[in-house]
Amino acid sequence: MIDEAMEYIRREVRDYLGIADNEASVGHIHELKDTLTTPGLRIGLVNLSEESALRNSNHVVRNNAGQVEYKEPPVYVNCWLLFGFDFSDYGTSLLRLSQTVEHFQNKRFFDQNNEGVGNPFPATIERLIFDMHSADFEQLNHLWGIMGGTYFPSVMYKMRLLRVQADVSVSGPEITHLEVNTRFKAQ
Repeated sequence: MIDEAMEYIRREVRDYLGIADNEASVGHIHELKDTLTTPGLRIGLVNLSEESALRNSNHVVRNNAGQVEYKEPPVYVNCWLLFGFDFSDYGTSLLRLSQTVEHFQNKRFFDQNNEGVGNPFPATIERLIFDMHSADFEQLNHLWGIMGGTYFPSVMYKMRLLRVQADVSVSGPEITHLEVNTRFKAQ
């Protein structure tokens, strides 16, 4: 699920920037400093958090046959994505960074209704919403420090409300009433 979302976004940004397919990749950001890595855009997952406001969903689902299924509710996660730019020219990296911010400013959410030509939105995903995250200098220092210490022009976005749910359920009869026995016999 997360891999499908990130690959879709990679293609979306690649198409908007008009760069070659091998110039936009998903992977570890620290690999940008590797001399064997193709210069360009690297998108990496730097954090994952649960959207706790959507935790208390119903455990009961009616299937098409009218039967009741008991299923754990989905988990909605927020993925913190870092877009790092290492093109051969520093000015080009800054330009691509600006264009990426421009793209997410213009198109804050992605779903099947606004998919790009030649980049179909994954059928297993409902919607992806993007919010820019501004990190202070201390947070940036820690983030880039754990990734190898080399800073590249970058921007971080929170990709919201990715639905994750196992396809496991238990069928059973519907509970229509409760019976409480108020008589208690002491022994």
